[in-house]
Amino acid sequence: MAKLVASTFVGNGSLWLYLDHKLIMQNSDTAALDLEDDKEYILHWYVNGPAGNPYSITISSPKEAQFQLTKILKASGKDHGVLNFGS
Repeated sequence: MAKLVASTFVGNGSLWLYLDHKLIMQNSDTAALDLEDDKEYILHWYVNGPAGNPYSITISSPKEAQFQLTKILKASGKDHGVLNFGS
């Protein structure tokens, strides 16, 4: 069984991280969750805060989902994204 290991950081604002539409993390945090074998997953996020606010998302496990994102919020103060992966 694979394990999802994720960490997030948001400077001044809010960040929500979802796995298959289930909230798994909010704001700056770290999580480790068991994943079923041979299954497809969708990881998505939404960030809201002042323009110029930094945020980052790191997925260090499983290897199929390894991902590093560091961004600065634009003038709208909102951002979102998605990552599809299989275990």
